[in-house]
Amino acid sequence: MQKDSDRNDRNQLLDKISSDETSMGRRSYLRMAGVALGSMAAAGAAAESASAATTVRGISFDRVLNAADFCDTSGNRDCSNAIENRLSSGTLIKFPKGTYRISSTISTGSMNNVGLYSEEGATFEIPSGNHVTVFFNRGGRNVLFEGFTIDQTARGAFANMKILCRDNGQIRNVEIVGRAPNADDRLDQHILADVYDADGTSIIKNFKAADGGVLGAYRNSSGGIQAGPSHEGTLRIIDCHLEEMANNGIYATRCKGAIQVEGGIYRNNDVAQVRLMGPNSYVEDALIEIDMSKARDNPGTPRKMRGLWVETKQSKFSGTKNGGHARNCTFIVRDSPNSLEAIDLDETGGFFEVDNCYFVIDRDNTRAITAYGPEDKASNYPKAPKPWDLTVKNSSITGSAADRESIKIINRPGSTIENTCIQQTANGRDGVTVVNAGDCYVGESTINVDGRAVREVDTNVQTQAIETSGSCPLPGDGDLSSGSDSDSDSTDSDSDSTTTDATEKKTHELVVNGEGGTELINYEFSVSGTVSQTDSPGEDTVEGSTVSGAVRAGIDSFEFTGEITSFSIDGSALLTLDGEEVTPEDLGGSSDSSTDSGSTDSSTDSSTDSGSTDSSTDSSTDSGSTDSSTDSGSTDSSTDSSTDSTDSPDTLTIETAEGGPLVEYEFTVDGTVSKGSGAESSDTLESSNGTTTVTGKAGNGYADDFEFDGELTAFSANVDADNYTVLVNGEEIDPSSVGSSDSDSTATTHELVIDGEGRSELTNYEFSVSGSVSQTDDPGEDTVEGTTVIGAVGGGLDSFDYTGEVTDFTIDGPAKVTVDGEEVDPSTLGSSDSTDSTTDSSTDSSTDSTVETATKLTIDGMGTEDLATYEFSVSGDLALLTEADNDTVSGSTAKGQTREGLDEYRFTGNLTAFSLDGPARIYLDEMKVESN
Repeated sequence: MQKDSDRNDRNQLLDKISSDETSMGRRSYLRMAGVALGSMAAAGAAAESASAATTVRGISFDRVLNAADFCDTSGNRDCSNAIENRLSSGTLIKFPKGTYRISSTISTGSMNNVGLYSEEGATFEIPSGNHVTVFFNRGGRNVLFEGFTIDQTARGAFANMKILCRDNGQIRNVEIVGRAPNADDRLDQHILADVYDADGTSIIKNFKAADGGVLGAYRNSSGGIQAGPSHEGTLRIIDCHLEEMANNGIYATRCKGAIQVEGGIYRNNDVAQVRLMGPNSYVEDALIEIDMSKARDNPGTPRKMRGLWVETKQSKFSGTKNGGHARNCTFIVRDSPNSLEAIDLDETGGFFEVDNCYFVIDRDNTRAITAYGPEDKASNYPKAPKPWDLTVKNSSITGSAADRESIKIINRPGSTIENTCIQQTANGRDGVTVVNAGDCYVGESTINVDGRAVREVDTNVQTQAIETSGSCPLPGDGDLSSGSDSDSDSTDSDSDSTTTDATEKKTHELVVNGEGGTELINYEFSVSGTVSQTDSPGEDTVEGSTVSGAVRAGIDSFEFTGEITSFSIDGSALLTLDGEEVTPEDLGGSSDSSTDSGSTDSSTDSSTDSGSTDSSTDSSTDSGSTDSSTDSGSTDSSTDSSTDSTDSPDTLTIETAEGGPLVEYEFTVDGTVSKGSGAESSDTLESSNGTTTVTGKAGNGYADDFEFDGELTAFSANVDADNYTVLVNGEEIDPSSVGSSDSDSTATTHELVIDGEGRSELTNYEFSVSGSVSQTDDPGEDTVEGTTVIGAVGGGLDSFDYTGEVTDFTIDGPAKVTVDGEEVDPSTLGSSDSTDSTTDSSTDSSTDSTVETATKLTIDGMGTEDLATYEFSVSGDLALLTEADNDTVSGSTAKGQTREGLDEYRFTGNLTAFSLDGPARIYLDEMKVESN
């Protein structure tokens, strides 16, 4: 384990940037300073003896026992009972280095001032087939478990810890090795931690479990850390490392208390890496990563992987809660079978702030942030109380992801995106989409995307000082906005000290990769702060702030603070800085001599307002002269449009469907027209008497674009409008309305998603719309024919953009269906004759009579330790809505079991039979019912 250095302030925590191994190696922990237990009885002594009272981690102990006096240190005989029998309030048992077999749970009851401790690094070995709680305290105070490796590598072995304390429970410097099994029954998380006292605090620090569980097994394999409904105090989770957990990395939403995640690595955990919410809850200085290319030969397949999931189960505890933040974090989504976003602000989630975070989103159709519209997810999962706004500031979003948008906000009024840089230029990528949310603001930001910078759906967004070109620096490395000179100068002067502090504190990762070569490559570099090697040193040396090393076929990795001040290398190697490939010339060109703008590159200060570390682009993209000419003086106060100048020409774009027919179009402008970058030489412009007529062709997914000054008076094409899309200033219009009195109206684009939610069976569907429809994900087995879609979904999801309304929808199996981010009952789609899809009052009575009302059935395990099993049948259709761990649906009958979770079903017709064995609450829609 790593040397444990307590820090007085969470603002001094270091970023943990992506690496396959962390610095939490056992060798450094064994040199831990400042913790002494006094003299102990020698190992193997014939008689047991207790030493004098001592204090460890601020906890006073009356006596200290040496485990070697009564345990076999070679692991040949079980030591569980011998340990438990000697524990009492005031007792600390010290474990010398050795192996201790633990075959059964070690319970301390509700004892106070009790602990198990190893300064030298002892191993608890779990025998094959045993499921053991190696340390269990319920209701005590001042409880310590520190310094152990827990070996669960034996077949079917599993171990965990439970500190369900009133105050001051501590788990420190513990590592679990070996993957948790896929068991026949449910497994708990590796750590269950509650703080019963509202003013109490417990700590989990330097806990590592990188072997994880069996992905996809969910409750039958393990999760990482969980706080339950009895948690009312504060739980601090510091510098932990959790990977490939089957049931969340950190699961802490069913509780009233605060969850404070500080530092650490959370990678490739199923369901979510971190799951929390609350006004005093946060995640700071952490790496949250989804990249299955780094998986450790996991035998399972993940169900659905989220980064940070902000949600709550309010019914699981008294009262309500809201809020939280993510700060100074790195979010990465690369190789994933099913991730939709790095941050999922759930329907039950309240307000949330993202500050100074860095996103790398390389997976297509995956957002950095989705803020779903607040709603009750079930009768006992109500949405959080207001406010519901999302704030994103001082952050960067980069990566190669195509399609969808970087940020989507649904029905969350008052949301703000500011001083944020988005650079995602792959095909079909929009910047920020806001749906049905008033009083939202996007400004002082760079949004460099292939599609629209800001997309408004059923709302108007206030925009200001948005730059649509340029690259994104790391947060803390410079100004992320593109405001005017005066604005930038003000921001710089205000942020001088904080930017310098953040640069000094931020931990970066440098990797030198020999890529399997045979020649030895020598290198040397220096940094302005601290540096440490995170892999096995080999022939490499670290002297102060300078590293001298050599690499051949493998990888050398380092963590450092400050900046690289010099770098030299005598051969060819792949260099990455914070996961991004760099050249030797990119390194060593900066110093700590920041100037007024907070720039880390002193050579570009005079011409750069943003402080970007990319010296090759600063002077030409973000200079103060450019800012002042585009943003500060050109905004017309009489207009609310998102363009920066009333003199700017309008844009018209004709987009075609891939595989669709050739679109031959013609349009007329009462003014001038010029070609954009997408228009072809074959497209013609003819001007006469102040009127310009454009004739062109486009097809197979290509788009033609033009700029025009004047009024668009006519538009026609040789094919139906469902084969192409016309955009004016980035907003879709109805081409048939051009020239009419209501030509300013625009057609609203909706998003429909059919989510298989990780199921193995294939669900077929078909739907039609009254306008146009296009698929936004990989089509696979799905086809779009005119206004009709025929498709099938398995464990993933299918997504579509459409205009008009859904006129018909059929589906033959279970799936979650959402429209504009809101879950809908598939049976209600296409059931209305109204032109307004949100209006129910105008449904035709003949249509109503053919639609069966769907009922939601919820079985709530109530968080008890006892398993509830159930079986029921219905007279109509039946579908499972939640994750199908031990639950099955066969025709109109369902069988399942639950303990702490919720199982939800939707059915039509009547409930014809129901049996329940065990404690659970049953709900039909909003009403609690008796199981009989």
